[in-house]
Amino acid sequence: MLGGFAPLSLKELARRAGLDKSYASRTLSGLIERGFVISERNDADARGVMLRLSDEGRALYETVFADALTRNERLLSPLSSEQRKQLMEMLRALTHSAKRVLDEERRIAAGEAAEDDIVPPTHARAAAKAAADNGIDMDEVRYLVSRLNELVGTD
Repeated sequence: MLGGFAPLSLKELARRAGLDKSYASRTLSGLIERGFVISERNDADARGVMLRLSDEGRALYETVFADALTRNERLLSPLSSEQRKQLMEMLRALTHSAKRVLDEERRIAAGEAAEDDIVPPTHARAAAKAAADNGIDMDEVRYLVSRLNELVGTD
């Protein structure tokens, strides 16, 4: 996030990365200590700080980003441009759904909603029944979706 959108406040960085603010703060502390991130006073808010990559952090970001692009291209090479477009649309839909589900689970954990209040869409219930009827292991599907969420950064 800092490589593409700096400078950012801690709050904005945590929001964009989908991280808890305290977790983001602990992670940043290590990056600041190692010299990859610079924390500067926020002129708009004297109590806040703005974060950006140091020269060392920028160099590391550019190397890692280039490696990731190369790896992604190798991974996606069997797909046509239309298939890539469809994959991205599906990943966007899954990411949106994962964020909604995570929000629902947080509301349940905070006592702001009961599990019975969260009703899956009709098509989701029908899809789950069809999957079970076809011998699909929904626990495995849930695991795969959770791994996908980790890969796309939704935690």
